[in-house]
Amino acid sequence: MLSTAKEVKEKTGYLKRSDLYTIGVGQAIGSGVLTLIGPAILLTGQSAWLAYVATCIWGFMMIAPIPWITSTLKLGGGFYSLVGDMAGKRVAGMYAVGFLPQTINLATYGVAIGMYANSLWPQINAKWFGIAALSVFFVINLCGVDVMAKVQKILVILLFVALGLFIILGVLQLKNPVFDFTAPDFFSNGPSGFFSAILLYVYSTNGYSCIMNYGKQAKDAHKDIPKALLYCVPTLMVVYGGVALVASGVLPLDQVAGQPLTLVAKNILNPALFTVFMIGGPVLALSSSINSTISNNCIPVAQSCKDGWLPKSWAAQNGRGAYWKLMTFTYLMGILPVLLDFSISDVVNNIMLLASALAFLQIYAYFQLPKKHAEAWEKSPMHISNGKYYFLCCLSLLAYICIFINSCRSLKLPVVIISLIAIVVCMAYGWFRSASPDVKMETSVWED
Repeated sequence: MLSTAKEVKEKTGYLKRSDLYTIGVGQAIGSGVLTLIGPAILLTGQSAWLAYVATCIWGFMMIAPIPWITSTLKLGGGFYSLVGDMAGKRVAGMYAVGFLPQTINLATYGVAIGMYANSLWPQINAKWFGIAALSVFFVINLCGVDVMAKVQKILVILLFVALGLFIILGVLQLKNPVFDFTAPDFFSNGPSGFFSAILLYVYSTNGYSCIMNYGKQAKDAHKDIPKALLYCVPTLMVVYGGVALVASGVLPLDQVAGQPLTLVAKNILNPALFTVFMIGGPVLALSSSINSTISNNCIPVAQSCKDGWLPKSWAAQNGRGAYWKLMTFTYLMGILPVLLDFSISDVVNNIMLLASALAFLQIYAYFQLPKKHAEAWEKSPMHISNGKYYFLCCLSLLAYICIFINSCRSLKLPVVIISLIAIVVCMAYGWFRSASPDVKMETSVWED
């Protein structure tokens, strides 16, 4: 039975801290752990593992205020609800429209999982495997967030087993001086190479911020969401640091620099364990990212539909509470580029500046918390002084500015022009649409 969002009484308060944790970790650990370490070794040598650990800290800096915000407020629509509540109606409209193109990120996972499946089983068509994987998780997400979370927990446990196997067996076979900071190959290209490796890694280290989307579904949102967010940081440091340590410590650097992780895996694992690793590592890492991305993409957009920025009918839910129309849109955004052989990297580059603009809107919203919700902030279980909180906000701003400057340096002029036009369109839409009587901001931020 399908119905409008208002006719469905949403199930709330059912996700435990462990559910939120596996949603976050599964979202964060994607193809980056397998594809980025080789290029990072090329940039900084045997310190690639240290660069990944440092990047996990950098990734947390980017979203540093969020654990404190979620300990104070329960968010029904993730970043959209936060921006709408803190920055106002017109900015919310800009964010709502600007977020839509980012749902193309699902396609990157579809392409990658097909590629890895084909490398393991050459007889498999990479394109159709990718589409099949997206289709399976689309159906799972249609069964509701609770089912998605249960599947995610299984995927992440198996993922940990596979990556743990690689790390443990690899550490036992270390040959290079990976802990010798004075070795000539440790910082092979000096500080600039090390920093370049951090910038290469950075987008793979903060996907767990998606946990904030589940304010309504969490059992104890004010305690469980911030703690689940914080638990993800050391987890990623151990997993990413451990995998990179093995990748740079077993074979000579000239053999692994610029190469995918599979080269090292073939050398430290026998054929049976290599197959287990390939299924449990890259395939399940991408599967967990696909599984959580579908719901993560829909929740903020659904709230913007309910508020009237986009057609309210798009937020229709099925009997399991899934936003089936928006999930179908996200699914199509995922499979069409794969089906039509679009260049995903070109598409992602074209929305990079728009994504950065939205990030700066989020940061502006961060700064408003102590003033906008002063009483709730004082009662927060994680309350800190305003000075310390604003310091976290400044860290986030600084981290994003560095990434924004680096992104601008790598973008071509046509991409910059397209991105600037997109930003202007979003601003104009938020400005003019805010005057419409159809836009009525529902309460999607709660203090208790």
